Amino acid sequence: MNNFKILYPVILCLGLADLAAQVPLRPGTELFVDDVNIIHKENVTRRTHAGSKPAAPVLVGDQPWENRRAYMSGLVVRDADGGFRMWYGTSGRLAYATSKDGLAWEKPLFSFVDHNGAKTNALVKKSNMLSVLLDVYETDPGKRYKAIFSNGIKEGGFFAYYSADGIEWKEYPGNPVIPYGSEMGNIVRDPRTKLYHAYIRPYTPKHFPKRLAEKRLGAVSTSTDFKNWSKPRVVLAPDKIDDAWCVKKDQRTEFYAMNGFPYGNSWLGVVPLFRITQILDKTDRLQSRYDGPIEGQLITSRDGLEWRRMEVREPVIPSGKEFDVSVLDVATQPLIVGDEVWMYYTGITTTHGGPTPPKELAVCLAKWRLDGFASLDAKDKEGIVVTSAFQLARKGFLEINVDASKGRLVVEVLDAKGNLLPGYAAADAKVIASDGVRHQVGWAANDSLPADIGCMLRFRLTNAALYSYTIKPAQ
Repeated sequence: MNNFKILYPVILCLGLADLAAQVPLRPGTELFVDDVNIIHKENVTRRTHAGSKPAAPVLVGDQPWENRRAYMSGLVVRDADGGFRMWYGTSGRLAYATSKDGLAWEKPLFSFVDHNGAKTNALVKKSNMLSVLLDVYETDPGKRYKAIFSNGIKEGGFFAYYSADGIEWKEYPGNPVIPYGSEMGNIVRDPRTKLYHAYIRPYTPKHFPKRLAEKRLGAVSTSTDFKNWSKPRVVLAPDKIDDAWCVKKDQRTEFYAMNGFPYGNSWLGVVPLFRITQILDKTDRLQSRYDGPIEGQLITSRDGLEWRRMEVREPVIPSGKEFDVSVLDVATQPLIVGDEVWMYYTGITTTHGGPTPPKELAVCLAKWRLDGFASLDAKDKEGIVVTSAFQLARKGFLEINVDASKGRLVVEVLDAKGNLLPGYAAADAKVIASDGVRHQVGWAANDSLPADIGCMLRFRLTNAALYSYTIKPAQ
C-alpha cells in the first residue's frame, strides 16, 4: 500500500476542537498513554500495566520518633555515584535516609530535631504532609532544594522552605505562601516553562459532603518564584464512573491526593483513588473516620495543568494484601534505574480507617519496565498506529520500546500527506521480533529519519505491545 488513504477521513472526523488540541511532536520520548500525537490507530488496545513490587516495604517507621509511620510524600534522588537519598515524612517531621541500592536504607542522625534529648534523622519539625523538590534550574545555590509543608487539615495553607544541601532548611519569610488548601500532593518544576506546579488538596473534606467542594479533590497552583502562587484550580474530581460501585448513601470515591510529574514529552500522575466504604466512629486519635481501600491510578497531561483519565481505570499500583492494603502518596517523581522506572509510595497495612495498631505506614516500591505505564497492544490481526507530522532540522534516529517477542513490528515513514517515502516502506524495514526497551529502528538503505521534510511514522505490529518511541536528532 503506497498511500495512507485513511488519513484524511480521520482528520475530518476529529473536528476543529480536537485538531487544535494536538500538540506538536517534539524530538524526545513519546509514550502511548494517550492519543495526543496519534492521528489514526486500528486493531490496537491501550492497556495500563501494574508495577511489580518487592515482597516487603523498603523503609519502615521503626524508630521511637516515627511512631510506625513513614510517608513517601517526599523525594528520592539518585546521585552520580549511584547512591540514593530519600526525604520522607514521619509523625509531623521531614526525615532523611540514604541507600547504596535504593532497597536497603540507613537513617543518619542529626541534631535538628531531637527525641527526648537524643538525635534523630529528622530535619524539620512541621508536618508529614509535605513535598520536596531538587530544583535543577535554580541559579541560587542556597535554594537548590525546596519544600512545601501543609499547615494541617484544620488550619489550612502551605509553608515553603529552602535549602542548599537538602539537610539544613530555612523557612521562607511571608509564609504561608499558599493560604488555602488542606494537604500537599507534590511540587515540580516544568522543564519548558520553568513554572513551579504545586498539586494540592484545595479544600478540607467533610464526613458527609453535600457538594463537590467538600470532597477530596485535586488542584494545581503555579508560581514563577516559589513565593507568589496562583489561586488553586481544581483539575481532578471523581465522576459517575468512579462512583458506579457505591450501594449505600455515604459511599463515594475521592482522590486522596493529587500529583504530577514530567516524563518524556508527557506529564503523568499516579493518584490515590480512595473508595470510601463507610464513615466510622473514631476510636483513637490516630484513626481516621473515613474507611476504605486506596489504589494508585494513572492520569496524563501534556502541560501539567489540564489532566485526563485513562479509558480503562485500572490501578498501576494496586492495593495489596499485607503492607500496602492502601496506597497513599507517591514520591515527587519516579527514578529511571537502568531499564526500569522506580516509584516509591506510601503503603498502609490496613484500609484507611484501620486502628493503630495494627495500622502502620511504610515506604514501598513499585517498578515498571522503562516507559512501561501503558502500551498499545495488537493481537493476530495487524495493528496500525500513525503519528502526527513532525519535521527534523537534521537527520535523526528512531528508538522503539516494544515487546514483539511473540510477534513482529515494522515502522514506515510517510510524508505529511500520508504518502510512503521511498526506502521507508514495510518491505524496506528491519523487522523487530524481540522484547527490548531500546530497539534501534532501521531500513534497508537507511538507519536514520529524513531531515527537512514533514513526515509521520506508521507502526505496523502483530502480537506485540508498543510502549514508546524516541526520536533522537543526530549529533
